[in-house]
Amino acid sequence: MLLAGISVCVAQALPKQKGNASYYHDRFHGRLMANGKPYHRDSMTCAHLRYPLGTWLHVRNLSNGKEVNVQVTDRGPYSRKFVIDLSRAAARELGIIQFGFRPVEITPFNPVRVPYLMEPSSEHPEWDLGFSDDEDALKPYWLDDSLRVTLQRDTTLLHRVKNVRK
Repeated sequence: MLLAGISVCVAQALPKQKGNASYYHDRFHGRLMANGKPYHRDSMTCAHLRYPLGTWLHVRNLSNGKEVNVQVTDRGPYSRKFVIDLSRAAARELGIIQFGFRPVEITPFNPVRVPYLMEPSSEHPEWDLGFSDDEDALKPYWLDDSLRVTLQRDTTLLHRVKNVRK
């Protein structure tokens, strides 16, 4: 608990940083990072030498103005040319993939409240999907090309929607 407080203080003490951002090559997919977890190219993570592991960084591409939030999960880059190594997903969001690297501005922040999560409520939405209470209702079906719905017989979970990329 004390270490988490120290890392937040250190992250807030470090100023904004500007420099070139690169991204992980696909061959690193699945390899262990400095935090002990395997790297996944679709995660919003990065490698940085100065910020403590677990620090959240706001990265803005200075060439096109695109922005992402990433978490420091690894150490690097070990080159003077670059200040941050981004995951492939973060680099794609920033528009860096086609160029290989781009100048960025890095700002640490403390995500106290995730802005896109809804506040918990006692009301649970119910969907009328037009199914009767038979076995066909338990099979997954497609709402459109990317949303799959699976109904479950559980009192706590009424439905589950998964975003599936084809």
